[in-house]
Amino acid sequence: MATAMSKTATSTRPAQADDRYRLGRNPLIGLALLLVGAIVFGAVALSVLNNGPLVQWDQPSVQALHDQATHDSALIVGVMRFLGQLGHTYAIYLTFVLLAATLLLRRWAAFSMFLVGVIGGNAWFSVLTSFFDRPRPVFSDPLETVAGPGFPSGHALRAVLLFGLILYLLLPWLKSWGWRFLATAATVALILLIGYSRVFLGSHYPTDIVAGYAFGLAWGALVYTGIELAALWWARRQHPAQSQMPEVRPA
Repeated sequence: MATAMSKTATSTRPAQADDRYRLGRNPLIGLALLLVGAIVFGAVALSVLNNGPLVQWDQPSVQALHDQATHDSALIVGVMRFLGQLGHTYAIYLTFVLLAATLLLRRWAAFSMFLVGVIGGNAWFSVLTSFFDRPRPVFSDPLETVAGPGFPSGHALRAVLLFGLILYLLLPWLKSWGWRFLATAATVALILLIGYSRVFLGSHYPTDIVAGYAFGLAWGALVYTGIELAALWWARRQHPAQSQMPEVRPA
């Protein structure tokens, strides 16, 4: 009876110690994500620079969506604007709140991820948009007007780095695989909706969004894996006699 209960508990609640430094323990996952993100971003970026085939469907698709959006209800437009703010203003506020929280709690790995990954990603956004200098879509009846170049999308990049990181740090605390699945599905849906809202409101072409996702994935994989490798190395140096990580809470 006790054995059955033990097996049930093991199958429904993941072991936190095993989940700590997952990217550090499995750097090939980070490498694979880095390569996927870099390849996709490179392909889209080259197409933007050379007016290649990947950008040929940008204008027709964004025009078709704009024609639909201008006839949608005020509620839908309002939701899309909220999602846009969630990927920009609210995301920036949340980043600084989480930076302060991880600093106060002395969760140095998580603090470094937010600092280097999320804020560093925003710095890359400024560099990349200045380099590519791609104009945003133009409409005679815009739903939203945003100044400055639009490639890659900062909203998409920020959504992947911030909400993806929050999910990554949250997963070890969830007690069952069901909750993990729901959290993952909700995070992916939120990231996709933030990107969709930018095209819906006419502030970006679809390839801007794809490039933002791809660069965010590549940069996040590089930074988060590197930080966890360093944290894992330091933890093992502090406990050289142990072959496993000490039983501590996730970073």
